[in-house]
Amino acid sequence: MKQKNPGKKLKAEITKDEKIIMFICWLVYVAAYIGRLNYSATIVAIIADRGFSKAEAGLAYSFFAFAYGIGQFVNGMLSSKYNNRVMVFASLTVSSFLNMAMTMYTDASALKYIWLLNGAVQSVLWSTLVKTIAEHVSDKGMPTAIMAMSTSNTFGTFIVYGISALFVRFTNWKWSFYFASICLIVTAFIWFFLYGNREPLYVKPEVKKEKSKIGFKSPMFTCVVVIALAGIANGFIKDGVNTWVPSVLYESFGINQSFSILLTLMLPLIATLSAGVIKYIHTRISSHNEMDALLYVFSAILSLGIIFSLRFKNLITIMLCFVLLSATMSMVNNVITSIFPLDRRKFIGSGMAAGLLNTFCYVGSTVTSYSLGVVSEKGGWNAVFTIMLVISAAAAAISLAGIKADRKISLEEV
Repeated sequence: MKQKNPGKKLKAEITKDEKIIMFICWLVYVAAYIGRLNYSATIVAIIADRGFSKAEAGLAYSFFAFAYGIGQFVNGMLSSKYNNRVMVFASLTVSSFLNMAMTMYTDASALKYIWLLNGAVQSVLWSTLVKTIAEHVSDKGMPTAIMAMSTSNTFGTFIVYGISALFVRFTNWKWSFYFASICLIVTAFIWFFLYGNREPLYVKPEVKKEKSKIGFKSPMFTCVVVIALAGIANGFIKDGVNTWVPSVLYESFGINQSFSILLTLMLPLIATLSAGVIKYIHTRISSHNEMDALLYVFSAILSLGIIFSLRFKNLITIMLCFVLLSATMSMVNNVITSIFPLDRRKFIGSGMAAGLLNTFCYVGSTVTSYSLGVVSEKGGWNAVFTIMLVISAAAAAISLAGIKADRKISLEEV
């Protein structure tokens, strides 16, 4: 008997349950970004209002990144034992209260410790969300899930910078924290009720034991080390740009606080589109390290463009470089924390890999806010972006060294 439209049977459909899981995981991480980057988005206004130095102001985010990075490591290791529903709900709820607390203190020391706690409680989220996707989304739905999660951080960044610009212009910076607090608590309840009492569907992939071992001499171990080192550079550059672009525009080009934040909106707007770009690149280049190497070379070129733009005071050129650099670092972050853990889930636990690699990204984030604040005060913004140029070049070289291991792993999968 002749089959009608055989192509339709070959095309897998994403189930309603998978769509719900993708949506709530995406929503949680959007809310998380709103409740963490609101500090970076309003740092110019906080400095002006509180009279902090750039180093003092940058220290609060460094404290967040320090706690988040350590928490990512711990939670990545423990994520397999967590109740997804309870842990995500608790993390969002506590983060909501901490965001509200940021508006109640005027001392720089108090703010940095509140943000330290925020980093600790939010560190539960990423590894738990990646584990949730690995447990509830099939292989056929995984590319869509990766694409969705790749847009969550940039979408959250776009929202928080946009809303913060409006609050700084028409009220004050505190409203950015009020807004984040509301978003977090509402999202917590949406997650709790939509997740429900689901049981994992895809807990342990069927792989041969010899393939699941990761020894010190294995290609997988080499890959994880190389990608982790690339992650340090990613956190340093990505959060350095997101934190200090408003200050660069304010100090070097005389743009007022609210408008400098508004111009910074262009960064996450373009970065959101980059999720589709990295998905396309991944269809052409399977090696995660090769993708990182190419992106870091481009990052080095853009850092050089920023240095020349600062010298010649060209606002259009520097904004173009900032936008492209932000998009490039967003793509690198997607490769490291989303694409690699989910692509290699047959070799290493997705939650553990996501937590571990995100830890290294936040090692870079911990260093960047405070150190670049100090460097800018002593050596100016040219010195800051010279450092980013050097780090980009080093990360490109490290990533190139991992391509051979990547290819060996791909051969094992065949």
